[in-house]
Amino acid sequence: MFRVSPPQYGSIGTDFLQDSMATRSPQLLVIEAGSDQAPLSAAVARGARSGLSVYTAQDSPEGIAYLAGLPPFDDRGLHAVPDLILLDPVVPEADGLEVLTWIRNAQPELDVPVVVVTASSSTADSDRAQALGAREVHRKPDDLDELSGLVRSIIDRWIGVSQMIGAHLGAMG
Repeated sequence: MFRVSPPQYGSIGTDFLQDSMATRSPQLLVIEAGSDQAPLSAAVARGARSGLSVYTAQDSPEGIAYLAGLPPFDDRGLHAVPDLILLDPVVPEADGLEVLTWIRNAQPELDVPVVVVTASSSTADSDRAQALGAREVHRKPDDLDELSGLVRSIIDRWIGVSQMIGAHLGAMG
């Protein structure tokens, strides 16, 4: 099981969070289980909303490194703190919910909504994800159109249309 301690990753800091999230396109971090699912999830997210920047992490350690701003993700101009995290907790050789544990324990100031989208139908998994701070938990549909609709509705709910419009207006000015 993957374990993360606060000293290993350090603290993001509130000034950094505010600077990173000001006047930029909305950011989505997808932490996806397998390499075959990662490109599909990223494509669905990009297709769900024009102007959304999407980064896909292949596992929990990469997702945590991204969130912590560790190399190679230390350039926040390229790897901004996300506005939303989509997490598939079934990741190789680790417990994908470690990301939620890390955010909750090591980064309480990181108020980024985490939405779990998983193939697991286990009520225990869903309850555990919510106890660790997931804002929503959804069963991943097998149908591509249903998956696209689900991802679009999650993005609309947590990032919102007004934030997308504001980002585009800021980019034009």
